[in-house]
Amino acid sequence: MIIKHSGGRTMAEEILRHDVEDETTLTYEEAVAEAKRCLQCKHKPCVDGCVAHMNIPEMIKKFLEGEGDEARAVAISGNAFPQICGRVCYQEIQCELKCVRNKVNQPVKIGKIERFIGDTYKNPIPKISEPYLGKVAVIGSGPAGLAVVRDLIQENVKVDVFEKKNYFGGVLRYGIPQFRLPNEIVLKQIEELENAGATFNRDQNLSKTFKLADLFERGYDAVFIGVGASADNYLDIQGKTSPKVVSWKKFMEIVNLYDEPMKHTLFCDVTTITCIGGGNVAMDVVRSARRLGMQAHLVYRRTVDRMPARIEEVQEAHEEGVIFHPLRDPFLVNQREDGKIELNCVVTELFVDEQNPRGLIKNTQENETLLCDMVVMAIGSSVRSLHEEGLETDEYHRILVDETQKTSLDSVYAGGDAVTGSLTVIHALKTGKNAARSILDQLRQTK
Repeated sequence: MIIKHSGGRTMAEEILRHDVEDETTLTYEEAVAEAKRCLQCKHKPCVDGCVAHMNIPEMIKKFLEGEGDEARAVAISGNAFPQICGRVCYQEIQCELKCVRNKVNQPVKIGKIERFIGDTYKNPIPKISEPYLGKVAVIGSGPAGLAVVRDLIQENVKVDVFEKKNYFGGVLRYGIPQFRLPNEIVLKQIEELENAGATFNRDQNLSKTFKLADLFERGYDAVFIGVGASADNYLDIQGKTSPKVVSWKKFMEIVNLYDEPMKHTLFCDVTTITCIGGGNVAMDVVRSARRLGMQAHLVYRRTVDRMPARIEEVQEAHEEGVIFHPLRDPFLVNQREDGKIELNCVVTELFVDEQNPRGLIKNTQENETLLCDMVVMAIGSSVRSLHEEGLETDEYHRILVDETQKTSLDSVYAGGDAVTGSLTVIHALKTGKNAARSILDQLRQTK
């Protein structure tokens, strides 16, 4: 349903006019009312549903007892950044899905409570001072790296961050649209870490501007690698090298990080985009395009109900005017003389059975051509090879680690998408916190 505002505008139109967060933080009264719905189950199914196994009932209990800072500390112990996780975690398929209240009505809105607690209360990090417990290099400033920094700084470890981009935050900055996670939320977390003594270094690319061996020669006791899945995936179709075919990361980087004049320059001739993909990233792309005043088409080779994207994201994209083209499989990109792009697709059919629950795709003899100004590939990312650093990796270049996040090299740990492949923010945070525990164990044993 699309809600009408006074003046005749729809909710979607209002959102498109203002690049603001889709949802607002609960008021104190709303947060208390929602928290009181928690039954404080002894077996804590919500904790089992949380990737990071955060003690959700304890967080809620502390909040209701008037101990907001302590409630926030519980959240931090689980996921490092409740302001971020409260906004971008997929609670409806994780902790909230396991909530016993699902059996009678609606689950406790855990994500909204966590967001309120993260935004409202404070847990200042003490500034580090000599003598330090140790000195650690963190490569990459995405969610995994930031989780490591926070947990190490908290224990008086000197931490230096090396980031290949000229900005910090990784996928939290370039990959998630600001209507879901405003830049200032991420920058505030980084500023807090800097104030506590962490140093952040730009334009530092592992294997290009420095080597792992260089870091140990400079006196680092341990190294954490959290470089993410930085290689773009493209469909292997004719015309994919056209300058008007871009990756989702490039598109979102322009949307999130470029100033308005530069954004206008780069998108001046783009009135219509076609995005290939059906996941949450694809929804971020088309919904961002609508906020820039573009017409947005989305092409997916299966049916809409079998898209891996969250149901809420698909519904919101529909409401915001995104045009869906399911059962279409692109095979050719053709750039016309007038600069327009023709995306040629074969019409597909989907056959679902017990052996193929997602559906077996078969091509028909029918083709369809979509006209646009830019094609955006949103079909995932891959891990860049770091084999030259001596790290053991799998066939997909993912760094191999043990249960402590330790790699094949002494005192070198890794986490995030560089280890798991493209997963969610909470998965990356979990591996970062796990690595931080292991690094702290190493530092304490050698002191």
